[in-house]
Amino acid sequence: MNTFTSLQALFLDDLRTLQQLQKRWWLSLSMTRAVKEEHLGRCCYLAEELLSPSDLAALKHELGLNEKQWRAYKGKLSAQ
Repeated sequence: MNTFTSLQALFLDDLRTLQQLQKRWWLSLSMTRAVKEEHLGRCCYLAEELLSPSDLAALKHELGLNEKQWRAYKGKLSAQ
């Protein structure tokens, strides 16, 4: 499995979990959501470090994340 595919799998798993948490917001702990968002922030930094600019743009497109969302996840990590 290459770096792009590995990072894509990490992102998709976390994004799917966050979507499930948002659907069941009354059952989910805010700490669980915060941990997932922090992990996504780490993945963002890792992707920027390991991927070429074109692969990074492709990853963001595949995930459906725009620059604002990408920076927001990075900000979750920076805020810690």
